Amino acid sequence: MTVKVSRVHAPRRRIAWTGAGWLLLPGLLVLLAFFALPMGTILVYSVGRTAPGALYIPDLTLANYVALVGTPVYFQVMMRTLRLGLIVTLLALVIGYPYAFLMARGRPWVRTGLLLAVLLPLLVSVVVRTYGWIVVLGLDGPVNMLLLALRLTSQPVKFLFNETGIVIGLLHVFFPFMVLPLSSVLQKLDPQLVEAARTLGAGYPTVFWRVILPLSVPGIAAGSMLVFTLSVAAYVTPALMGGAGINVMATLVAQQILVLVNWPLGAAVAVTLVGITLLVVAVYNRFLEASTGVYQRHAG
Repeated sequence: MTVKVSRVHAPRRRIAWTGAGWLLLPGLLVLLAFFALPMGTILVYSVGRTAPGALYIPDLTLANYVALVGTPVYFQVMMRTLRLGLIVTLLALVIGYPYAFLMARGRPWVRTGLLLAVLLPLLVSVVVRTYGWIVVLGLDGPVNMLLLALRLTSQPVKFLFNETGIVIGLLHVFFPFMVLPLSSVLQKLDPQLVEAARTLGAGYPTVFWRVILPLSVPGIAAGSMLVFTLSVAAYVTPALMGGAGINVMATLVAQQILVLVNWPLGAAVAVTLVGITLLVVAVYNRFLEASTGVYQRHAG
């Protein structure tokens, strides 16, 4: 007697577009139209080449990336961009953490005043704010006049058209993006955890290190990533406060495309900037996750 074994076919899985799934469609279309397609076009341009009389010649070459890494001037621009982004992020975190803590834990009128102080600059154009800093930090500006009046310096200090001016301008522009995520996380912190630690005999430094800081890591991560990514991609503030002698990657892209009409090299700089930013953010996020685990083990 022969027994026939029939093969059972597993039903094919289909993606069920529920009501929530369809809500993602507009966002996906926006990302496709305004991010994926432009970035894909820039990536294609970056592996092409240019020639006299032609903006772009289709090709498959890495010559633009080799020139970007192998040319000392371009490499210095990349290092300067990363250095300025890290400095601005660190200063924003150091200054913004106590500011955000006071804004989250202060009296209602204090919180309102600090919140308005953070939000009001966002209502002014970045160009207007940058020109305001140029006036304030100029050789004849109020800052130098005050330094000279207090006899802290014998001659005006040059704050503009150097990296110091860029750091000051970027810190002012992107400071709210550090404070707002931090204050949101600190505001949700349960005060009973701090009271319990104090009851068990922990001092304020121990409470901060073992309780407050680990719980505020999500705010630190969100604020740091926002400030860093915005700082390394900034164009207006470095162009105005850094001058022609201090280039960053954003101004280098504009220079290659608009002035030198070298679209492939400008596209390679843009792709490199995006790649480096994503890499730094991923490494930083991994570091924070590991730090959170260490904090939790120590707290336990």
